[in-house]
Amino acid sequence: MEIGVTLQSILLWTKLPSIGKSIMSYVKSVLKWVLCGVEVGESVICTIALLSFTLLVFVQVINRYLVHLEIRWLSDLALYIFIFFIFIAAAVTTWREGHVAIDFLRERVMRDKPTLATIYRAFLVVLSVAILSVLLPLAYQFMLRAMKYPEYGTLGFNTSWLQMSLFFAMALVLLHLLIIARRDITEVIRDLRHRSREE
Repeated sequence: MEIGVTLQSILLWTKLPSIGKSIMSYVKSVLKWVLCGVEVGESVICTIALLSFTLLVFVQVINRYLVHLEIRWLSDLALYIFIFFIFIAAAVTTWREGHVAIDFLRERVMRDKPTLATIYRAFLVVLSVAILSVLLPLAYQFMLRAMKYPEYGTLGFNTSWLQMSLFFAMALVLLHLLIIARRDITEVIRDLRHRSREE
């Protein structure tokens, strides 16, 4: 009986690495699915916000020229939608890596040095993460203050949600930057290992 239990426990321990690998692959696939959902959600929100903003501004311009009357709340609504769009567009731009970067140094000086260019790109991403990590607590305090002291605009609803959305947009940008940093640092390590094997 004891031998059977011992044999079963040995068999279980030999299967644990494969069980651990399958759990990790499941967690990775769930995280990829969630991240894909976040990216799709950001894109949909940006598309809807941009179309809404464009339509509201178009209606306001037509209204001013035809009726010669400004609808104040329409302009405010367009402005609020535009501000929200900018916040979410920053996150979208980050995960698409379309942000403005100083590429001159990488393109001109490091053109023939791919390992150095990879290190430079990883350094820029890590620097961006560090700066955003300093600014995120400030945005959080800004959000808490907006929740405590609501402000009302001409539309009659609480416009503090714009200040709150700044924190969430910065958190999304940080999330995307961390994913990019992980990829870039992994690439730097891979390049350095490959280079050391060549030598």
